[in-house]
Amino acid sequence: MAEQRRPAGGASDELVFMALGGIGEIGMNCYLYGVGPADDRRWLMVDLGITFPEGENDPGVDVILPDLRFIEAERGSLAGLVLTHAHEDHFGAVIELWPRLNAPIYATPFTAALLRTKLSEYGGGAKLPIHEVAL
Repeated sequence: MAEQRRPAGGASDELVFMALGGIGEIGMNCYLYGVGPADDRRWLMVDLGITFPEGENDPGVDVILPDLRFIEAERGSLAGLVLTHAHEDHFGAVIELWPRLNAPIYATPFTAALLRTKLSEYGGGAKLPIHEVAL
């Protein structure tokens, strides 16, 4: 049975923004946009990037990933992941973190091709649901 949702635009609907990374820093871009009432919100993630440690504060750390605990708890309400472009700070965490989200991925053909190449370089274990969106 298909899930039934009420139409958007009700008095209690909200549009909310949440940054999981990338605010006040260069790198680790990961943003959520939510629409609907607080008890029935749908989410769209934009970018899932990495950042690199700076200086001596993070010895032995190669990359830093966004904290996905919030959206993991709301995973059933995640409509998808939109990748804006193929820089590591915007798509570099997909291979590592996508299994925790299991959501469709939307990207331009160029970004999708680079993501598939990256996946094959790292073993290609998972088949990611990448949907190419022409500009």
